[in-house]
Amino acid sequence: MQGRTKAIPRWAVKPTKTALKRQAEVFKALGHPGRMAIVHALGNGEVCACELATVAGCAPSTTSRHLTVLRHAGLIADERRGQQIFYRLTFPCVLTFAECINRVDAGEKVQTLQVACCA
Repeated sequence: MQGRTKAIPRWAVKPTKTALKRQAEVFKALGHPGRMAIVHALGNGEVCACELATVAGCAPSTTSRHLTVLRHAGLIADERRGQQIFYRLTFPCVLTFAECINRVDAGEKVQTLQVACCA
């Protein structure tokens, strides 16, 4: 066994303060059911802003504020096409985490996944 080193799991590496602050920013942006509804709607591809108010279940002005929070956190990006603005997810892996939550809540035993995320 001499000379063999054990690989350190990625989750065991201590993140920097900057990384922790960034992660908290992203989780804070996801901390509202309306914003999570928007994220799920964008999971199938880009969506026009005009459709997202219905998805989020709130007024267009509130939806606009939700979109601003998500955009400032870097979770979504937008593109103007004429009079319309289309949004897309920049971190589709956030839906993997959401699915993990659903599985744990359903009583499934989950394990650590190693995925090539956001590449």
